[in-house]
Amino acid sequence: MRGGESEVARLRQRIAEEIESMQNGFSGFAAGVARHDFIRARMEQIGDHQDELAEYIGDTDAAHLVCELYIHVMGNDSQNSAQ
Repeated sequence: MRGGESEVARLRQRIAEEIESMQNGFSGFAAGVARHDFIRARMEQIGDHQDELAEYIGDTDAAHLVCELYIHVMGNDSQNSAQ
């Protein structure tokens, strides 16, 4: 299962990176449709990674992990903005 553990870690990292990228899209210079398309593409990538992750840890755990990562990444930004 060691290969599965490293694959889960890789997918977890990719999801966090997509969330960070999406977060940057919220505050970036692009406007209107371009920003919407960018964020939608990030969300689709997160969904693809979540589906792949579910093959290793199950649908429910994959959904929980994505939610936890989202809260963590977005929470870090709001804490950094407040300082």
